[in-house]
Amino acid sequence: METDNQGHQSESQTGKRGVLRASALIISLEVTLIALLWAIHVPWGVVQILLLLIIIAALFSKQLTGPPEHVQISSPTFEHRIQNRYRSEFNQLANLGFTPLFFYGEAFPLYRLLLIYPAILFLIMWLNREVATVQNGSKLLFGFPIFISINKTTYAHPNQLGMKYHTAFQDGTILLTKNYGGKTKYGSMVVTHIMKNTSISDTWTEHQKQIQAQEAAGKQIDRQISFQAFSDISYEA
Repeated sequence: METDNQGHQSESQTGKRGVLRASALIISLEVTLIALLWAIHVPWGVVQILLLLIIIAALFSKQLTGPPEHVQISSPTFEHRIQNRYRSEFNQLANLGFTPLFFYGEAFPLYRLLLIYPAILFLIMWLNREVATVQNGSKLLFGFPIFISINKTTYAHPNQLGMKYHTAFQDGTILLTKNYGGKTKYGSMVVTHIMKNTSISDTWTEHQKQIQAQEAAGKQIDRQISFQAFSDISYEA
């Protein structure tokens, strides 16, 4: 348990440092941009319009970035990089009875980097030590490992912010338990439990309790285990 907590704290601190570095860089870039525009005598009204556009981009970031394309990764080199990045999670999940299932990627068209706010989001992901590569010269691909529990009920999905556990039920319900904040609104069939700053093992214990509660209510677990099944779940939760 102590090792688990230390691993979780280490990853959490790394993520926070990445966000802080990205925030500092973004602020510096914005200040530099404003100073540059002012230095070349761009009218203040134009500068204000540009700042307004940045704010609008932030408010509509989801529409600008769009949903990612889900890709099953099959590159040994890229898989090795992902495994090195998530070595601590590999060890902790193995102790909980999880086994690696496949490597999963989220792909975004490179042209979206030309948009201000998506570029900022991608920068934050990179500074948080996400593993990324350019696919086919046209897509930016972020890679993650996906694990399955020993009883084949639950996917474990570590990412730069923490851990997510997904369990699907035959009526379409998706149980999601995660140990970090951020997004709270998911699909209408998603039952969400957020346990901020909780260890991987404690989050898994809570998820198991929630599975038992769903089963007690008469729901049956959907045990279809595949990349497509996980991809469908991931789009919802």
